[in-house]
Parts: sequence; C-alpha cells; structure tokens
Amino acid sequence: MSFDLGFWWEEHSIAPAEAARKYNAMVEGDTGVGHEHPALGAFYGELVSQFPDLTEENFEVSPWAASLYQTSECVIVSISYPRQREVSDYLLGLAGRRGITCYDPQSEKVYFSEGENPATLELSNGSVINDPSRDDVTRAVSGLSPEDWYVILETRPGWFIQVGLGVAAGAPAGFYALEIREGAKDKHFRAVVDDLPQVINAFSGFLLGDSSWQSAFQFSRVSY
Repeated sequence: MSFDLGFWWEEHSIAPAEAARKYNAMVEGDTGVGHEHPALGAFYGELVSQFPDLTEENFEVSPWAASLYQTSECVIVSISYPRQREVSDYLLGLAGRRGITCYDPQSEKVYFSEGENPATLELSNGSVINDPSRDDVTRAVSGLSPEDWYVILETRPGWFIQVGLGVAAGAPAGFYALEIREGAKDKHFRAVVDDLPQVINAFSGFLLGDSSWQSAFQFSRVSY
C-alpha cells in the first residue's frame, strides 16, 4: 500500500476533475499534458536532497514505496504509509514554496500553491510592481543607484529577497548587500557582493522558485 501524490506547475488553479485527468495521463506516461517550468526542477532537486530516491541500498529506510517518477512536466511519488504524514506534509510545504500544484488522488483534492497571490517588487522610490516579470526585476536591480538604493522582491508573506547598494545598506561603497528570507526568522541570510550580474541572477531565480543560484554566495545568518 502506498500514498501517492502528483506534482506539476500550473499558472492558475484548476478543478479536481481536470487535475485527475492530467494526473492519470501523466501516470500513463503521456507527454504534452503539463507545462515545463524551472520551478519543477528546483522542487525535485530539493525533494531528493531531503528524501533520496529509492535504491537497493536505502530501501529499508526510504520513505518511498516505489521509485520516484520524474519528467520535465511532472513529479509523481509513492509514499509508504508509515511515513505518509511526515513526507506528505513536507512535500506540500515545499510545493507551496516553489509554486507547484499538487494533486492527491486518494482524496481527489487539488492543492494550488500560494503563488496564486502575485509577487510584489518594491522600489526605494515607494512604487510597487505587482506580479513582476523577469524583465521588471532586471530593470529594477540594474537601476540601483545612491538615490534609488534598494529593491525588495516578495513572493509571499515573509518570503523575500532584497538588495541594497552601498553605505545606505550597510555595505562598502560600490558593493551590494543581498538578503534572502524564507519564512522564519532563522532562515534570513545576508551576503555582501560586488557582482551585479550575480545579484540579477539571484533575483530572477528567486522569482522562478529556483534556488540553484544560492551556491554562488557565502551567506551568514541575520541576527535579530
């Protein structure tokens, strides 16, 4: 017996019947059912870093009842019942953070990510851009100056990336103070860098739910 869940990216929420149709088609191996999106790859990468795929070496301790099924359009998991609550709670939280839709075929319920609430891009002149594009983010970060010295991108309450330029941000002149917070206070980190393209890449990745950019920085925890 297993507890199965399907994950894929949707731009908008969908009805359970449509989610069931897509899920069943994905299980059968059909392609062109879902959408390819960078957030799905980031979701899968974080998933296997926490719970590696089933192998001959780890089957006695693995939470999986079967090997993970992953394509460019979906991730489908089969969780062993003793670990169902622990693993499903983790996956639903991860999917919400990454903007991924989840379908539970047991209850026929759709969990649409909190990404349904649009991200906001706040500039130091007080203006706010709702649901910003990557171009909006690139222009805002590229336009930092001593006068317009910070930009904040928030994707959900308490989840943001921000950057400040120079002394006003507590960094040396010409340097950028980059901060990221993922919900809780103990997940608030800061790095000081001098590479603008890296900062732009960080903002773009954060907007898309892709965390691979973080390895390029040496972060320290922000104390309150």
